[in-house]
Amino acid sequence: MPCAMPHTALLSGRALNGRYELDAVIGEGTFGRVYRGRDLRLERAVAIKVIKPWWTEDPNWAKSFEREAQLMARVSHAGIVQIYDIGYADEGLYYVAELVEGQSLSARLRAGSLAPPEARDIAEQLCRALAQAHAKRVVHRDVKPANVLITAEGRVKIGDFGIARLAEGTTDGAGGTIVGTPRYMAPEQARGRPTTPATDVYGVGVVLYEMLAGRPPFTERAAVELALRHVSDPPPPLPTGTPPALAQIVERALAKDPADRYPGAQQMADALAEADASEPRNRTVDTALFTDPSEELTVARVAERGDGVAPTRVKRISPRRNVNPAETKRYRALLACVVVIVLAGLVAGGILLAKGSVRVPNLRGATRAAVSARLRKLGLEASFATAYSHAPLGLAIAQSPRAGANVSDGSTLRVTLSGGPPPVPVPQLVGRSESSAEATLQQAGLNSTATSVPSPGTTPGIVVRQSPGAGAKLTPRSTVALSVAESPRWRPLTSFSGDGSGHSVPFQIRGTRWQMVSNMSYDGTCLLIFVCSGPSVQVVNPTTGATVDQFDLAGGNGQTQVFKTGPGLYEIKIRAGSDSASWSIGVDDYY
Repeated sequence: MPCAMPHTALLSGRALNGRYELDAVIGEGTFGRVYRGRDLRLERAVAIKVIKPWWTEDPNWAKSFEREAQLMARVSHAGIVQIYDIGYADEGLYYVAELVEGQSLSARLRAGSLAPPEARDIAEQLCRALAQAHAKRVVHRDVKPANVLITAEGRVKIGDFGIARLAEGTTDGAGGTIVGTPRYMAPEQARGRPTTPATDVYGVGVVLYEMLAGRPPFTERAAVELALRHVSDPPPPLPTGTPPALAQIVERALAKDPADRYPGAQQMADALAEADASEPRNRTVDTALFTDPSEELTVARVAERGDGVAPTRVKRISPRRNVNPAETKRYRALLACVVVIVLAGLVAGGILLAKGSVRVPNLRGATRAAVSARLRKLGLEASFATAYSHAPLGLAIAQSPRAGANVSDGSTLRVTLSGGPPPVPVPQLVGRSESSAEATLQQAGLNSTATSVPSPGTTPGIVVRQSPGAGAKLTPRSTVALSVAESPRWRPLTSFSGDGSGHSVPFQIRGTRWQMVSNMSYDGTCLLIFVCSGPSVQVVNPTTGATVDQFDLAGGNGQTQVFKTGPGLYEIKIRAGSDSASWSIGVDDYY
């Protein structure tokens, strides 16, 4: 049974080292929580990953993490999320990275499998990025859809090199150490053996399989079962209709022996590019044949098709001999009239397209990558804009020209993508009751968590702090943390004791009242039989020097004096008496 990790508090609203302001949580993994943030010094949006505290308790792990972050900062490629900074704040170890606007491949796959051209395009971009890391001798070791980000422009970026290691050297960990995600783990990882660029090739193979099939090849829940399947079992067949070239690439990438796979991501990327180039472009030919006695006249319209129908063969007709010149002239005149009539009909019906004209497809509901791939095949370009919408993030919601319109080859279409629902401004909640604040957040489409905190001088149940603050903008259903004043109670503040010597103790009171609980006993005999001269107490305000109260410590235990002075700085001065006595005093604050 898996062991649950400890819970860590949300840090939204804080600024790490006074520079990196944390906003809403945009992701969470084994090693840390990722926040959308802002670099206050450079005035730019960033992603900030704060490592969970129990990982940094091991100083060797923290040093290793820092070395890997420095290493990845040197791997520069448009397909790799760039690391800007690393540091340590009171909130913990963190690193600052490029903020990628878009969605993860795992989010995209929740809608189902991808069309083969889109899956091939994403896999090729992913391989190109990994090839750059492999050139620096860095192996990712955790290639999975959650770590593959698709930008608003349809470009692929891979992030979270959290368990990346040098392909060779001493940073690969102790022998037998198993790291990675079981559903995407190469057989050598499952066995705890050294990893190579071929390990990442296997991960890309699993991701490509999932894009084509809508699920990974193995889906058992238990990590041990998954590892055994990756080590021993062949993957199930891909869906019918998968292009053979892609199926062959998946088969080679998922070979159990690393030596049977592509040696690195560069070679797999090249194979994917060749698979795209080798896809057949089927054509159909509509023909109208007109043949006179002396020559062959053929009028043909050729249109590209993607339905797999084979081209129609144009059958050539040999000329016939005609020995009647007058009939030949009449035939040619009739033929000319027929051609004119047919062409006029085609133009009137909107069927005959100008040379280089393309019919605009329906792009609604497609991702940016799918739109780009589809238009590219038609010889068209796309310019993208984003608008708030309740449609899933990143899907096309509008296009211009409309579907079915005819445009010139090479034209640019304007496509509007969903930016997700509009952000919700956080209302001012401090000073409201907890129930009122929660109702306001619910009405605004936000969630809330409430924590009771001591709050001297505040009515219990009133919100005293909120995070993020009023005016911050969050995605719908984000959570706002509320700090609510709890009911006052006695809280131990300080204690001290003595045995005949004087004593002076200052302390700060936060509540509206406080109390002193004293215990005293005589160690010997009083000065006289009926007269005891024990220690005495003077309570003063050290700021003004005024005496608040003074009295003798009476014998016995648990004697209580309550003061209603309100908050402020106070001091208890103990004067030793003439008689030998031991005493102790505790101070409790009420808030």
